[in-house]
Amino acid sequence: MPRHPDTIITPNTLLTEARQRMPSPRRPGQCMSRAELADAINAALDRLYPHRDLRAHYVDHRWVGKLERGEHRWPSEERRAGLRNVLGTATDADLSLYSPRRTEGRPSPDRRRVEAAWSGQLPGELAQLPGLWMSGMVVPTRIEWPHVEALQRSIALFEEWDHQHGGGLARAAMAGQLEWACRAARQASATEAVLRAWLSTAARLGDLAGWACFDSGDDPRTTQQYLVKAIQLASEADDVQQRAHTATTLSRHLAYLGHASDALDVIDFVRSDWRELFPLARAAVRIVEARAHARNHDGPACIRAVGLCDEEFSASGSDGAEDPVWGYYADAGQILGDAGHALFDIAMTSSDRKQTDATINRLLSAYSYHPMEVARSRALTMIRIACLQVRNGNLASGLNSIQAGLADAQGVYSSRLRDDLRVLDSILASAIPEPSLADEIAAARARIAEAAISQF
Repeated sequence: MPRHPDTIITPNTLLTEARQRMPSPRRPGQCMSRAELADAINAALDRLYPHRDLRAHYVDHRWVGKLERGEHRWPSEERRAGLRNVLGTATDADLSLYSPRRTEGRPSPDRRRVEAAWSGQLPGELAQLPGLWMSGMVVPTRIEWPHVEALQRSIALFEEWDHQHGGGLARAAMAGQLEWACRAARQASATEAVLRAWLSTAARLGDLAGWACFDSGDDPRTTQQYLVKAIQLASEADDVQQRAHTATTLSRHLAYLGHASDALDVIDFVRSDWRELFPLARAAVRIVEARAHARNHDGPACIRAVGLCDEEFSASGSDGAEDPVWGYYADAGQILGDAGHALFDIAMTSSDRKQTDATINRLLSAYSYHPMEVARSRALTMIRIACLQVRNGNLASGLNSIQAGLADAQGVYSSRLRDDLRVLDSILASAIPEPSLADEIAAARARIAEAAISQF
């Protein structure tokens, strides 16, 4: 009988390559050894968990060897955090770390469920959402246009809060209102036009709730459940634009988890509606394609998708800002920034200085466009600029960027921002500063650690 794929031991080349990209702290010109990586992980454990005694989690070179040979793929949560911190990665998937119990360790939406939702044929009631804590709340017996407009206004407030403070504080309210909206859609009467508008608006809310759960670092299955439900709602409403938008959110989420092929599979569904999408929508789709290719370490495909994104954006009309679904992308800063974040993943593993400089310039341009009220986008963009600057040895500019990014991060609650702060700290830990900057770097790392702890 052939062995199950999960029981076959294969070398963890991603982890080995990540270690070999790190400079040795003791041997100039050489890469970090397994023993040096183990020492760095132990130091990171003390730094990341200052109020806990984690000596039982300390590792040695033999433990690193087992990981690199693929004999062990799922260390403790604390050890994984130490590895990510030292090697400068945002997710476990970047180091090919996953639980052998794939249904728990690496959740991804079943393609058949997405396909069923895409055609509006998802089985089960829409009210069966995570939580069900709104079951006692009365819904209207009939939905009229004022109800639709009120729901739209509440979503606008949720979106404003999300941009300014991240998904952490408002996702429970979004989830509750989504459940209420779904119950109303199933229990209340309405004209055909009003019902379609209600379903379309609820789909937008489901998209936002899923995004907020993603941004907050919630269980991926919860995030995906909201997003698949939102696709179902949009399909019932025959809202091609909203359905495609939710697909881009789901694709972003999957790419962030390291499921690049699944992320591209979701975009394949969007291609069935390609001719009906506006140029601005197609630009946004190209962005998430670029992100998936970057996560797949396919630099040429990522750069090609970014170029196509820029072309679609140039072809979009000036009235795009008024579009209720895609208007967020009508801002040049958002297009520059989102595509720049895809290029960031390539630049972080590349030795091409020209490509890195181009990525930094693109992100700087995006930052200049971001208004103050989109604090999360500003913080994410500036922290990534700092990562690239410090990695390239431009410590003075990097320290200035850190100061600006941390100022923007105040009051933002986002697990994605926390992940980027940890990457930045690991890059600073490997930097070799001039004596005059050593104290500044130490102070910056202390502020970064404090900011990362404040995220949830």
